[in-house]
Amino acid sequence: MKQIASFNIARLRVEEDFGFLKLVVAETGSLVSDSDSPDEISVLAASAPTTLATSVATFKNAVDAFDDALKDSATVPSTALAAEADAARDNAWRAANNYLKAMAAHPTESLRRTATEFKTLFDKYGDPTSLPQTEESGILHNLLQDLKAIGNGKLSTIAFEAWLTHLESCETSFLSAVSQRTEEEAARQVGIVKESRQAADAAYRSLAGLVNALAVVNGDEAYATFIDRVNVIIDRQKTVLKARQTNGGRRKEEDERPSVL
Repeated sequence: MKQIASFNIARLRVEEDFGFLKLVVAETGSLVSDSDSPDEISVLAASAPTTLATSVATFKNAVDAFDDALKDSATVPSTALAAEADAARDNAWRAANNYLKAMAAHPTESLRRTATEFKTLFDKYGDPTSLPQTEESGILHNLLQDLKAIGNGKLSTIAFEAWLTHLESCETSFLSAVSQRTEEEAARQVGIVKESRQAADAAYRSLAGLVNALAVVNGDEAYATFIDRVNVIIDRQKTVLKARQTNGGRRKEEDERPSVL
């Protein structure tokens, strides 16, 4: 049974995400047809449920809105930088939260207790990544303060120092990027980009989930072209991410390598 592969598009940079979504939009013609001619309507379009046509239209509209937001933000150079910094701190929060979640199930009881103490703070403030950026900054400020108040001893016990430092660094970078312009203007533009991206990403996930479900219920033959082509796009993007991660690791090793005098 063919299925669209799972892919965490939140890992993509802002412009990469938009490019990925545009490529998927280009493939939706194999799902539905705008033609009035019966000869030009695909086999799938003739039997496609209304929900699929609606999902495709919602996805296209969301990507168009994302496109408009990016075009508007391009008029303010610092906004693009702030948008990338905002995405980076979102990913840093998710990574730290996932690490603590994993450590809270550690086989060693003492490590589980320490990890749970930190994870409780993340749960206390909740996931801030979907909130307006100003509110997210407030939550991250309080979270960081509470985490550091626990003490370096427990931080090192579960090797959480690097995660905490990275999260704080990403938040500092975001605030620095926003301050390049007036807070009101930059915040407004970054907020529009973030909200439109989240809406477009959600529309993609909804469409992918619906296609996968229909393929299970109706068989995948009518959906195979779309599924195969989207999976090619996904594989290509995963390769880019993997190469970036590898190159980033190499650069880090080179930076940490002692200089030869």
